[in-house]
Amino acid sequence: MKMPPTAESAEISEVFSSVQGEGVLAGQRHIFVRFSECHMKCRYCDEREKPSTPMSPHQVFERIEELQKEYGPHPYVSLTGGEPLLYLPFLVPLVEMIKKNGINIFLETSGILVPAFKRIKESCDMIAMDLKPASVTGERDYLEDHREFLQAARDKNLFVKMIVSRFIDRTEFDELMVMLSETRPKTTLFLQPMCQDVPGHEDQELKKVLLELQKRASRYIQDVRIGLRLHKILGIA
Repeated sequence: MKMPPTAESAEISEVFSSVQGEGVLAGQRHIFVRFSECHMKCRYCDEREKPSTPMSPHQVFERIEELQKEYGPHPYVSLTGGEPLLYLPFLVPLVEMIKKNGINIFLETSGILVPAFKRIKESCDMIAMDLKPASVTGERDYLEDHREFLQAARDKNLFVKMIVSRFIDRTEFDELMVMLSETRPKTTLFLQPMCQDVPGHEDQELKKVLLELQKRASRYIQDVRIGLRLHKILGIA
């Protein structure tokens, strides 16, 4: 990491107000706090190498207050990244300030860092957890890590996202669906197209794969949706 996070400082890429582009709350205006670093290097990530600035929790919260005044009340502050849970010492005081001011917390996470999640889970009002198939990310298999995370979050409002490429391994996909059915069978699963040479929602072959996988996943999960990145379609941040 550029700078190990502490309770006093963390590397922040940006703090901004925009439309939530993904998941069950898509279309709402949220305040986004984007943390810079991540412990993974997914081949499709579009956030790596973004410039960042060291900020204190108070500086971040002051910016949140400015955005509240500029755009009006926001229902959620979205902690995103990168991976927010890498910044636990920083998150604890920041989350406390946000909650004291009556704003909900939306945690976006890879669903792997369980001990850190347990420290702040009571403050999380909505969780967006990624499923990370190795055949798509180029990383290792995280199936059991995801299982442990979902078990830890069993009493929380949570939905799951999975980035899908044309080359996803179907056996691996089925294994992830079995795990999801065993831990959170009633959760909502969003299958999102991976953006490659063209935007995912314009890739004709990938759209066929998404429809195939939706049918396949529906054998295990009650609510499987095709997820689009609304902010990308609208051309906004």
